[in-house]
Amino acid sequence: MTASLIVPCWNCAAMLDRCLACVRAQTHSDFEAIFVDDGSTDATGARLADAARADARLRVVTQPHRGVSAARNAGLDAARGTYVFFADPDDAFSPDLIAKGVAAMEADRADYCVFPYREKEEGAAAFHIVPLKGPCRHFSNAEIVEAHMSRLFGYSAAHVRAWYAGAPLAAHRLQGGVWRCVYRRALIEARRVRFDERIELYEDALFNCAYMLEAERMTCVAEPLYDYILSPRGAVARLRGGVRELRNKLELLRARKELDAASGGRLGPMYAGSCVFSLLEMLRIVLSGRAPLGEGLRLVDAYGRDPVVRAALRAFPLSARHPALALAVWTLRARFR
Repeated sequence: MTASLIVPCWNCAAMLDRCLACVRAQTHSDFEAIFVDDGSTDATGARLADAARADARLRVVTQPHRGVSAARNAGLDAARGTYVFFADPDDAFSPDLIAKGVAAMEADRADYCVFPYREKEEGAAAFHIVPLKGPCRHFSNAEIVEAHMSRLFGYSAAHVRAWYAGAPLAAHRLQGGVWRCVYRRALIEARRVRFDERIELYEDALFNCAYMLEAERMTCVAEPLYDYILSPRGAVARLRGGVRELRNKLELLRARKELDAASGGRLGPMYAGSCVFSLLEMLRIVLSGRAPLGEGLRLVDAYGRDPVVRAALRAFPLSARHPALALAVWTLRARFR
């Protein structure tokens, strides 16, 4: 089998029609679509069962509710295709998604493929295209890590200095979604690359980073193949603010440190700026009343006392153009010295 498309699902019965229509419209015939029902309590399971009975390419995996990372991991465990694609159940994608992704991977004998996508807010009239940033064809792991890992792994001190000089802080960043990529399943399995089930936000960017550490050849498709629809009911909106986001930032710090160790220390400088921005954001969440004061301050303190974060605070560049930020960083340096 050429390809496996993995779709994690949780209480999404009302939005499945669009995704199922995109699966049925694929111009590539040799693929399987694995829908993972992550303990839904609505009609998602019944809808998927009906769809699978009508189309032999569809498979349904069911499990108790464990979150999107566990659902994607269950899909990986069940996958049989040479190449792996991901989609979210509330998005849409081109009829040529699998055909063009597979063609690009095979043409360059690639381990990893990326493509542009279209994006809009739910209910908006039109999409806008989010293009690729920089060259995306590379034929060594060192090239891939240097050119793309820093765009996913976090903000470095160099990115902060460029921001001080007038560049938008997010100008260099890549969207970390796994739905804009194609992966070689043999490499995923050989290196046991999986989603970190302790992380609720940005788990897909970390999966991409872990995979990049193993990939040797990277390619791209020039045209958008995926429509990303920003929903107020999505995971990012649900988890923003509050104790869950504070805990997620601590888990992200742990995961980044683990990946840095796995890389032999190559990645540490890539996320030093993010450590400081995350600490400031955690403090803002607590002081704005979006998290209980006592527990929130305990989590902020745990983050700030981490040796990696303390080193990032000491090295964080300051600028007179941003006096409030400079004062905040100086205050945190004194608190966590």
